[in-house]
This record gives sequence, structure tokens and C-alpha cells, in this order.
Amino acid sequence: MTVKEFEELALDGHNYPTWAMDVKISLSSHGIAAALIPPADPPQEGIAQLNEQQQYAALYIIRHHIHPDLKSEYLMEESPSNMWQSLKTRYEQQKAVILPEASHEWTHLRLQDFKSIGAYNHEVHKICSKLRFCEKEPTEADKIEKTLSTMLPADRILQ
Repeated sequence: MTVKEFEELALDGHNYPTWAMDVKISLSSHGIAAALIPPADPPQEGIAQLNEQQQYAALYIIRHHIHPDLKSEYLMEESPSNMWQSLKTRYEQQKAVILPEASHEWTHLRLQDFKSIGAYNHEVHKICSKLRFCEKEPTEADKIEKTLSTMLPADRILQ
């Protein structure tokens, strides 16, 4: 596995949300997502315990997709679930950084600032995904209200 399946976790953790989802997807596609479950947790029904080879395969995937300095820092970690929890604890604070930024973007989002509805829609989805990560996703009604309230009056005529 010399080619990376996805972007590595940056040292500052700015890409932690997407990286974490990519790791979960990768481990699931290899049938070893259970490696992220802490050993202290009771085994979940329908999820088989992983053998040592599978545990190391999961650890390899995680380590292969983190910044080299993080690899050095977590050099002695041999449990994929412990490493996962450590990284989660370290970078979960990204929510505190992302939320104000995404809230600001949402507040200042205006349909009239975009050349096309497609570009506006793309930006809405991008901001909403950040807010969803922070567990503050706007409702569909909020999205409609945002669109209508930022639309120029001349553009409000529906045909």
C-alpha cells in the first residue's frame, strides 16, 4: 500500500473531520472497522473480534494516513483503537475552531453574491457539512429562509 487512498491527517488537524470519515470508510471496506472499538467496550452483537493480523492491518492504514510527525509521536502505539481515541481527543477540538468559522460563513451567505444557483448551492452544502460536523446543521426550513431572505427582490418572481 504505497499509494495513499486519501489525504493524510495534517499535523494541525485542519482536515480531521474528512480524514476520520475516510479512515472509517477504508477500514470498513477492508472489513476491519471493529478495530476502532475500544477493547474495554463489550463486544457488539454481529461484530466479530479481530485477530492480531487484522488489528495490525487497521493500525497500518491509520499510520499510513497521518503526518510523519504524528507517526513519530505515536510510534509506540500498537492498538488501533487507542491510537484512534488519542487522535480523536487531540483533534476533536476542531469543532471549536470550525463552528465559529462556519457560523460566520452561514451568516454572511447571500445568494446575490454568486453567479449561479449551482455555485450558491455548492457553498450551502459545504457550509452545512461543516455545521453538521459541529452538530449545528441548519434545518431545511432554515436553508429555504436563508435563500429567500438573501435573494434580490427582482429575482423572487416564480414562473
